[in-house]
Amino acid sequence: MNELLFSVGGALALIGIVAGGGGVLTYVFRKLFADFGQRLGPNRVGPYGILQFVADGIKLVAKEDIIPARVERWGFRLAPHLTFVPAVLAFSPLPFSEGLIITDVRVGLILIFALAAMAPLGEVVAGWASNNKYSMLGGLRAAAMDVSYEIPLLISAVSVILLAGSASTLEIVKKQNELWFFIPQILGLFVFVAAMIGKVGVLPFDLPDAESELVAGYVTEYSGMRFAFFFLTMFANVFFIAALTVTLYFGGWLGPFGLHLPPMLSFIWFFLKAGVLIFVVFWLWNSLPRVRIDQFLNINWKLLFPLSLLNLVITSIMVAWGVAR
Repeated sequence: MNELLFSVGGALALIGIVAGGGGVLTYVFRKLFADFGQRLGPNRVGPYGILQFVADGIKLVAKEDIIPARVERWGFRLAPHLTFVPAVLAFSPLPFSEGLIITDVRVGLILIFALAAMAPLGEVVAGWASNNKYSMLGGLRAAAMDVSYEIPLLISAVSVILLAGSASTLEIVKKQNELWFFIPQILGLFVFVAAMIGKVGVLPFDLPDAESELVAGYVTEYSGMRFAFFFLTMFANVFFIAALTVTLYFGGWLGPFGLHLPPMLSFIWFFLKAGVLIFVVFWLWNSLPRVRIDQFLNINWKLLFPLSLLNLVITSIMVAWGVAR
């Protein structure tokens, strides 16, 4: 009974953290977007507009839930949950500090990628079920992007597993006690971050919901909270990019130059590093133009995929010669 209560409590806490974090990031993004364009951004609801994301949430809950007449109703209703639930579960094996982790399993990194691979299924189902040509094209783009960018992403992660000698996220962080993995894996870090941004689908890679040619892609027919689920998932995935990159390449909860904090406070280093990476993602989001779908796929197959293989070969040689471990 206690284990059941602990599991339910952990699940609710995780949903609250992810949903709340995604909501806060919508405010941060809008403020940064305004600053980059020399504008004010949200400034009316609460001090400096800090409660704007709460007002947006209330507005979306109150909006009418419109379901077009000719959609495939079961798929239309199910699609937002198919994107949000795997995105939440993917956080469970991530260690935010030395003792703060929901699910500690020996194959934590593999579990993360297995769950992350399920998320684009919701976009494909949303595109198909909407019975809309723009939505269908957006869903097809999501499938093409996911199949393509998943490959260099996993190859880069395998290189980290080779260095750490384990697929456990806790062990990967502990192996970086003396040397963060971004130093021997600088090439892998470049491939990993580029592939993760492409997989999440923010500018310049937001092709599944590109408003310039697809209106809003797979979310065109959605309204209210169903619409909100998709974009909440996207912002939660921005935090996921940063959190996973910190775990694999920047020492997780470990401080730089041996400046470690007590276990109860070690999450501070984790969130500081994740915050810097989130800022970089938002910076790119607000700075770069959207690429075409053929350019997007060429970037993967002609650049990232060969570089990920090269990085894997170099890492294998380093491990075989005892240089990296």
